[in-house]
Amino acid sequence: MLRCKGVEGEESERSLFRIFDGGEPASEESLSRVARVADVLLRENALAGGFHPIGPGMLALVLAAEDRTFFHNGIVFAALDAVNDPIKNPTLNLQAGNGEP
Repeated sequence: MLRCKGVEGEESERSLFRIFDGGEPASEESLSRVARVADVLLRENALAGGFHPIGPGMLALVLAAEDRTFFHNGIVFAALDAVNDPIKNPTLNLQAGNGEP
């Protein structure tokens, strides 16, 4: 089960989220699935930015600090929920190209 342990850093051009799978940093493969779902949610909600894995356990939101809102953090948690329970969120996973649940 993927879990966000919090915002690791707030930089001028990106936010960093630390994501774990069990007690270990999440794999880049898992983070790629989360990023794809998060990007679908950004588009659906007309929000700027893009999510990218930047190494084991680290997901980046690339967006200038002045353009970020609290909704962007919520997108991360919604994407994690969709990836953790693809049966509950089949359409979102299919839209993200994560395959059939």
